[in-house]
Amino acid sequence: MRGVRHYVRSRLHRRLFLWFGASIFVTGLVVAAAAHLLLGGADGGWRRTVERGRSFIGNQLAESWDDPARRDALARSVVRDLGMSIVLLDARGELIGAYGEPCPRPDVEAPVRRQERLLGNAKLCFAKRERRAGLPFFLLLGLAALSLWGASGMIARRLVRPLGELVRVADEIGRGNLGARVVLRRNKVGEIGDLADAINEMASRIERQMADQRELLAGVSHEIRSPLARLRVLSELAREQQGKVGEDIEREVLEIDSLVGQLLASSRLDFGALERRDLDARELAERCLERAGLSAGVLDFRSEETALSGDPTLLARALTNLLENAKEHAGGVATLVVSRQADAWVFSVEDGGPGFAEQDLVRAFDKFVRGEKSAGSSLGLGLSLVRRIAEAHGGRAWAENRRGGGARVAFSVPLRAPASLG
Repeated sequence: MRGVRHYVRSRLHRRLFLWFGASIFVTGLVVAAAAHLLLGGADGGWRRTVERGRSFIGNQLAESWDDPARRDALARSVVRDLGMSIVLLDARGELIGAYGEPCPRPDVEAPVRRQERLLGNAKLCFAKRERRAGLPFFLLLGLAALSLWGASGMIARRLVRPLGELVRVADEIGRGNLGARVVLRRNKVGEIGDLADAINEMASRIERQMADQRELLAGVSHEIRSPLARLRVLSELAREQQGKVGEDIEREVLEIDSLVGQLLASSRLDFGALERRDLDARELAERCLERAGLSAGVLDFRSEETALSGDPTLLARALTNLLENAKEHAGGVATLVVSRQADAWVFSVEDGGPGFAEQDLVRAFDKFVRGEKSAGSSLGLGLSLVRRIAEAHGGRAWAENRRGGGARVAFSVPLRAPASLG
């Protein structure tokens, strides 16, 4: 019994098939009960009609019983007009005459009486009467139920077939085939179609995330080789001379520390590990200027309010990256503008460089993009992290050229976190 239950429960289409069968069976019982009640009422009316007919035939035969010619004529008229067979017996049970087809098992017996005296008996058979009319009805009902049950099995299998495709694709993704996608020939609209779209979207996001991580690791490994190589050279020179070598070593260590910090920030974004806190926007800007080695005089804070909500580590990393990018690749920081708008804080860094080439404006926030007007070094992870941090907070990042020369690179942080970001 346990094996049967496991067999049924192991597949959804089997359970649907069983439930369809139970529903059809119950429906059949209801139809049969209703038919029985209806036919039972009709059968009661039929009995009353037969009783009246039996009384009528008995009375007619009693009037002509002593006249054999009239009696035979009446019997033949019953056979002819009513389509019945009739057998006449006398009071002792002796056969008087048989009319119509043989009647071995009479349907009705009509006693022939005259003034309470029994003259004889008439046995009547209905010609070609379907005495078992109920049996074909229930047989047809059963065949119809079986046909419906078979059709329901096909319907159940067809309904469940797309789920098999979903299971297959989910298994492929679990095995590492992130390029697997659900392709439905049918059921593209509805809950199953929505589920297929959700699985495909999930697979696309995972695939993009894994590609970003591979690209990130490849880029970091490339970027970190240069300061490590210089550190090896400087450590050898440090044995021979003093002074400037120590400063160079410190600078290279700081560069490696910055790369590692950006890598950690990127990893936190990958795992959605934001820690929102109440911050002071002015203090955040001043701390980032100090970290980038810039004077507080370049800060243009355009708000009396200072309350800001966000992840302190990630926002500091984003703003520091803007400042360091302008300092190292765009001719220096001209102004850091911090303003509170209707729905967001905006941090904007204006540089003193030549600005972006038109084709670089769109690609400025891609990883490891080298601008045509840059000094030759890569933009690295900096601006790509700025965009990701801003989007993780529900904001955005953008770059534009200023009319008077130079570029403006900025990001926004909403005053209130979107519901999806908590």
